[in-house]
Amino acid sequence: MIVDRLGRRFRNLRVSLTAACNYACTYCVPDGKRLLQAKNELPGTKLLKAVTMLQQAAGVDKVRITGGEPLVTPKFDEFLLGVMRLPLSDVSLTTNGQLLQVKKDVIAESGLPRINVSLDTLNPLRFKQIARGGDLDTVLSGIEAMLELGLKVKVNMVPLRSQNLAEVPAMLDYCLDRGIELRFIELMRMGHLLNSNSFSSEFVSMESLLDSIGEHHEFVRADAPYDSTAVRFQIPDRGVFGIIANESEPFCRACTRLRLSSDGFLYGCLSNANKHYIGDMLELPSHLVLPKLQGMLVQALGDKKLAFQGEVTVMKLIGG
Repeated sequence: MIVDRLGRRFRNLRVSLTAACNYACTYCVPDGKRLLQAKNELPGTKLLKAVTMLQQAAGVDKVRITGGEPLVTPKFDEFLLGVMRLPLSDVSLTTNGQLLQVKKDVIAESGLPRINVSLDTLNPLRFKQIARGGDLDTVLSGIEAMLELGLKVKVNMVPLRSQNLAEVPAMLDYCLDRGIELRFIELMRMGHLLNSNSFSSEFVSMESLLDSIGEHHEFVRADAPYDSTAVRFQIPDRGVFGIIANESEPFCRACTRLRLSSDGFLYGCLSNANKHYIGDMLELPSHLVLPKLQGMLVQALGDKKLAFQGEVTVMKLIGG
């Protein structure tokens, strides 16, 4: 097992199937420019082999399928069915939900247990303004379809001071009424927001969020796993919500996450642009791959920061 001086190791792997996305969310990309497929993206078979190798080399036992938007790539079906056959303790999916109805059958066939849907508003007009793509009703019907399949559903919302902060109570009630855990994600200083005035003008802190929620609900702090990215809160007799407070209460000291990009690079930290290419290893026999991969993982673990500092990398490119 590869462990650093803080006791951190890689346990959770985020696999970006593609850098392409059918949205152009304001906090993700500038000027409505949609993310495109990366050059030299790996096929699903190689990404599956990478997962297997990382299981053996690092002890990874949880996988989250991400993008870009993972449902837009033709390799999604093959990868989902393949990864669900691996001996992992947990597999999950993060999606914007636009294609959930289209992919409902393969999701049901796979036995996927849980899903996170990125949804920043319940207002159709504001949805268009923030996502700059897609259709709100289609996403909402996709969420209902996942609930009907019996999946555990979480919703991720990025509060933005001038765009959707006033909708926090309505989104929370929508989720509580359906047994969905809502995760608020503090705006992150990444990509075009790293050195932009937009970050400071739009950022909503955990304290501000809790003040807003407290006007409508009583809540208490709830337990969370030691390596959880979210601070969790319980609303008695209603449900739970969480806040991923990367600025207000960083989770870096307990982070166990490793990211694999669609073009074969490993990233040890969201706040560090260092990357390590493993694509050329995937043709080699396992006994030759593992020593090299373990050395690379030591370097990736050394890339981890003690606190989130922001980064020029667009999070969507590396499976945020």
